[in-house]
Amino acid sequence: MIRRHLTPAVLCFCAFLACCFAAPLAARSWWTAAALAIAGAGAAFPLLRGGPGAVQGGRMRRAGLLSISVSVGLMLGAVSMLRMSSAREGAFLPVPTGQVTDFTAVVSRDSTLGRQGDTAVRLRMETAVSGTEGAGGRARGSVLLLVDGDTRFALGQRMRVHARLTAEPRFGPESWIARARRADITPLGFSGTAWAFRADARAFLHRAVSRVGYPASSLLEALLIGVREDVPPELYDRFLRTGSLHVLALSGLHVTVLYGAAGLLLWFLGRRWQQFAAATAVILFFQFLAGFMPSLLRATVMIAVGGTAVLLDRDREPINVLALSGIVLLLIDPFQCFTLSFQLSFLALAGIIVLGAVVQRPLSGTLPRFALVAVAMSAGAQVATLPLVIAAFGAWYPSGLLASLVLVPLTTGYLWAGLAWLPLSLVPWTALHDAVSAVFGVSYAVIAAAAGAFARIPGLVFPPAAVPWLAGAAALAVAAAAAVLPLKGRALR
Repeated sequence: MIRRHLTPAVLCFCAFLACCFAAPLAARSWWTAAALAIAGAGAAFPLLRGGPGAVQGGRMRRAGLLSISVSVGLMLGAVSMLRMSSAREGAFLPVPTGQVTDFTAVVSRDSTLGRQGDTAVRLRMETAVSGTEGAGGRARGSVLLLVDGDTRFALGQRMRVHARLTAEPRFGPESWIARARRADITPLGFSGTAWAFRADARAFLHRAVSRVGYPASSLLEALLIGVREDVPPELYDRFLRTGSLHVLALSGLHVTVLYGAAGLLLWFLGRRWQQFAAATAVILFFQFLAGFMPSLLRATVMIAVGGTAVLLDRDREPINVLALSGIVLLLIDPFQCFTLSFQLSFLALAGIIVLGAVVQRPLSGTLPRFALVAVAMSAGAQVATLPLVIAAFGAWYPSGLLASLVLVPLTTGYLWAGLAWLPLSLVPWTALHDAVSAVFGVSYAVIAAAAGAFARIPGLVFPPAAVPWLAGAAALAVAAAAAVLPLKGRALR
C-alpha cells in the first residue's frame, strides 16, 4: 500500500510544501506553523521511547519519527513563510513609487519571450531616481520588466531603465512591475566576471549550434541550454498539441543525458567516487550555463543525493531522494513552488515512481524490458500531471501517452548528437560542417514529422467553467489511485 511511501523525508517535504502554498493567504502567520511544529515535536518524544512488546514499540517509534518529520517540515515552512513575507515588506524605494522615472537593476533570471511577443525579465533593484523631483538613491526589491518585442537579457547583466514603476498586487517575489521599449534600456555590463564568462560561453554555444543550419539549430539550442525563442512556431505548436512540450524544456532528461555523457568521457578516472565527483561538477557547470531552473535543480540534487547514498551504501529509495531534492529547492527559493515548472517536474517524477510500477506489473512479460519501462514511465507521468495540465491549459491530449515513447528517444539521440558536435564545430573543415548540417536537417525533419503525426490526433478541450471541477475530480482520482492500488513490486529506478 501507500504506507511504503510515507517516509520521514516525504512527510517533511509535504509539510514544508503545504506551508509554502499557504503563504499567500497567511504569510504573516508563520508563527502558527512554528507553534504546530513545537507541539508536534513535543508529542513525538513519548512515542520515540516505544511501548511494551517489540511490535507495539516499533509502531510507536515509527509514529514518533514520522511526527518529528512533520514538525521539521512545519518549522522549515515557518521560516520560509517569514522569508516570503519579508521579500515584499523589505522592498524599499528612495522616492514614492509613482515618482520613479529611472532605475538601475541586475537581471536575476534569464529573460523569456511571452506568447504576446513581449520579453519578460526579472530584475533586482540597485538604485531608483525621480526625474521630476531630482531625488534618488539606493533601492531594494525585485521588479518584473516587460519589454516590447524579442530582446535577450542574460543573468547578471546590469542595466539602466527609463520607465515608471507600479506596485505589483499579486503575491510573489516582485514588488513592482514596469514596461519599457528597447530604446529605454541602457546596458551597463555585468555585475561580476562569472556572469560575463557565462554570457560568453552561451554566445559560443549559440555560434557552434547555428552552424548546423536553421531550423535544426533552434531545436538543438532549446535542448542544450533551454533557449526556445527561435523554435519555429509550427514545431512548438506540434509539441504543445501532443502534450510533449516538456521535451523542449530543460528537464531531468537533459541532466541525465549530460551526466551519462560525462561518465563515459571520464572512464579513465580509476575510482568511482572520482567519476561521480567529476560528472557532478559537469552538470553543476551545465546548471550555471543553462540557468537555475527548478526542473534542472531537481534532477541535479537527485543525482548528487542518490550518488552520495550509493557511495556511502545508504538507502537510495527514489521517493526519498525526490523529497530531499524538493526540500533543498524550497530552502533555496520557496517561491518556486508556485511555478508550473516546479509543479510539473515533481508530479511527473512522483507519478513515475508511485504509479509507474502499477502499469509495469501487468505488462511484464508481454513487452521487451526497454519498451516496458518506457510505457510505465510515460503513463505514470501523464496520469500524475493530468490534474495540473487540465487546470493550467484547459485541455488534455491523449496522444501524449504515445508521443513521448517516440519523441523522447528521438530528441535524446538529437541531444547526444549535439553534444558530440560541440567539439567537432571547432574543426575548420567546410565539408565536415556541410555533412553534419545535412544530418541534423534530416533528423530535425524526422522529429517534426513525428510530432506532426501525433498532433493530428484530436485532443480534449474543456469549457472554462468545467475546468476547475474536472481538475479537482482528476486530482482526487490520482490521489485515490496512489493510496489504494497495491505497490508490492519494485518501484522504477
